[in-house]
Amino acid sequence: MTDTDGTDSAARSLLGAKWKPRILAALAQNGRLGFGDLQRELGGISNKVLSNDLEDLLEYDTVTRDVVQEQPVRVEYELTAAGSDLYDIVERMADWDAQYVTGAGRPTLLIAEDDVRQIELYSLWLSATYDVVTATDGREALDALDASIDAAVLDRKLPVLHGDEVADAVRGGGEYVPVALLSSEQVRPTDVSLSADLLLSKPIGRTMLENAVSELLRFESLSPAARDVRGRRHRLAFVRDQLGATVEETGPFADAAEELERIEAERSVALREREPWRRLVDESGDAPTEDADAGG
Repeated sequence: MTDTDGTDSAARSLLGAKWKPRILAALAQNGRLGFGDLQRELGGISNKVLSNDLEDLLEYDTVTRDVVQEQPVRVEYELTAAGSDLYDIVERMADWDAQYVTGAGRPTLLIAEDDVRQIELYSLWLSATYDVVTATDGREALDALDASIDAAVLDRKLPVLHGDEVADAVRGGGEYVPVALLSSEQVRPTDVSLSADLLLSKPIGRTMLENAVSELLRFESLSPAARDVRGRRHRLAFVRDQLGATVEETGPFADAAEELERIEAERSVALREREPWRRLVDESGDAPTEDADAGG
């Protein structure tokens, strides 16, 4: 019989260390990072400890190590699929701490829906994990969207003010409340430009709603630029999934895809300007072929 008490678990040994979970988090939140970048992100970790911890993570195939520059040596680290799954455990542990240990309290959700039966159902599903605030029209929802709300799920066809209008007002007011729009209407190519972090279709099941709320709450930890990019990617993927590949030929979709490409290119240029060695590698076009010590 397989031992399931977890005492010999590799995941437990990795996550029980001081720095390894922080390394996973830094890579998950920033993408590929060099050795020196990781040191700056983590702060307080020595060369030796970081090098040893990275070797352990490499051994379990949770990170990859690529040499991107030979002289001087420059390597970059990135999460693998296994590392991303392990980071999911780190996130769940952090959520548990926030809810039960640190006293931060449970996240507060706003659910805005004009169908009272739907509000009751969604509240029943979510109230075991979150504090749920409800609204039955757009004006009521907008009034409720203050600093106490951690995320909002809005029906697009709310009375008084539509969910779209509420989301526009939140975004225009500079608020950072992550918003999902829920709709039973036919998806249109123009939906790629809605002021929403997530788009959801009715009818929605419990698991899908719970997953959507979890994803919304992760937006809170992102910088405004990173949140904008992730939201754009989601809307494009959602509309493509709903309407098929032919939607890519429509003007609204093509324009939104081009805008996302431009934003990502500008972010890439800004990154190279902050780290000039990236520009040298890009211009040389030389792919590294030999391994080197984890320096720089």
